[in-house]
Amino acid sequence: MPINLEQLQLSREQAVPLARQLYVQLHQQIMHGEVVYAERLPASRELAAALKLSRGVIVEAYEMLRIDRLVAGFGKGGTQVCYQQTPRTLNRAVQRNLVLSNRGQRIAQARHYLQEPALALTPGLPDLNLFPHQQWLSLSREAWRQTQGIYQREAGLKSLKLSLRNFLAQYRGIQIDDLSCLMITTGSQGALSLLANLLTEAGDLGIIEQPGWAGAEGALRQAGLNLHYTGLDAQGALVPETIRAKLAVLTPNAQYPTGSIMSTPRREAWLQYSQQQSVWLIEDDYAAEYSYQQHPTPSLLTHPYATQVIHIGTMSKLLLPDLRLGWMVVPKAIAPAICSAINTLGLQPAYSLQQQLALFIQYGYLGEHLARTRAIYNERRRRCSEYLQQQAADLVRIVPSQSGMNLLLELKLELDANKLSQTLKAAEFGCVMYLDISTSTGRPTIYLVLGHAILSDTKIETTLQRFIDCFNYLV
Repeated sequence: MPINLEQLQLSREQAVPLARQLYVQLHQQIMHGEVVYAERLPASRELAAALKLSRGVIVEAYEMLRIDRLVAGFGKGGTQVCYQQTPRTLNRAVQRNLVLSNRGQRIAQARHYLQEPALALTPGLPDLNLFPHQQWLSLSREAWRQTQGIYQREAGLKSLKLSLRNFLAQYRGIQIDDLSCLMITTGSQGALSLLANLLTEAGDLGIIEQPGWAGAEGALRQAGLNLHYTGLDAQGALVPETIRAKLAVLTPNAQYPTGSIMSTPRREAWLQYSQQQSVWLIEDDYAAEYSYQQHPTPSLLTHPYATQVIHIGTMSKLLLPDLRLGWMVVPKAIAPAICSAINTLGLQPAYSLQQQLALFIQYGYLGEHLARTRAIYNERRRRCSEYLQQQAADLVRIVPSQSGMNLLLELKLELDANKLSQTLKAAEFGCVMYLDISTSTGRPTIYLVLGHAILSDTKIETTLQRFIDCFNYLV
């Protein structure tokens, strides 16, 4: 069948030359069987007149098709299509069942993501209006100039490692003597997923906190681990002494979602368990800087017996969720192998972005930002707590916490959890719900995690009142 002129949509506004546009669209018609074998293409003058183009554009497009061996010239016969499809091959391709491998399906199904915008009261989100955009953008050009034309194979730029080494010493108490042990990652999720694959075999046992972060569960599931959920008490995550696991993910400095801090005796119990059972402890320290104390509690790595501890952190909570940049500190013995894996899988953030963050830390912008936002978030937490205590004391109890960016509420009412979840979602609230079924009352206790950091000062009372109205609607 002849060329479909109506399908040829060429634009002089595009940066792509007209001949290239025409070639691509003719190529598509031939490959899709719309222009068949032995079909004669219009003469160059004829097609040029129809498309209101110069003849040179047509000739150039035809020449590109000839180089691809899709058309050929046959003298007076003109330019003809010489590409012939094989129907049997196409039929086999259509009938083939296209699926992922078992491993691929396991990775794809490990965690369920909701594709929706950030809603009010969503936990763990920083207030983007407080981010120092001008300072950050001012470093972009400088960072770009300093990182052009390089390949980096050391799991992170040295400049960023040096900045982060000082940062971790100040905020986490971690002393890093060998920079090869400090690696730049694409955030906590990427680091956990990588470590789960590198440190375990499918079928091994992994420990996660319950309640805990869904990302940790997803990271272990995608690696094929069987999961053991360990509960919490006043001192932190319980040590499952009779369970022989290969890996455990802990949040000792700001447990999610409770915001509690693990006690020193419980930390030592976990370290003892790690040594006795040869268990890797992955310390996810996602937002210890936002402690309600003066200083965050030091990392597990500061303990002299932390031989199988890996510390990971992220800038998603401290700066921007879309930054997708974090770090991990690993034992020296496995650092070269992990570095090689990072290079093989191509998991490093962009070098210019790493350099930009390095300058941001060096110039003191990160320290200033943390000091400012910590004060603002703590004040918002205080105001939210006071409003809920005054207006909703009969509905919820504020669970005491020492660290985090969220409020944890225990419901005093006996409500249907599914109806409450639907009501909150319909009201466009992003708070997270979880159930505690270990109560002695025989009914599950409903807890809600509220993100207070993203509430601007002018919206605290109106937002919380709408939140309270959701309960009044169900009562």
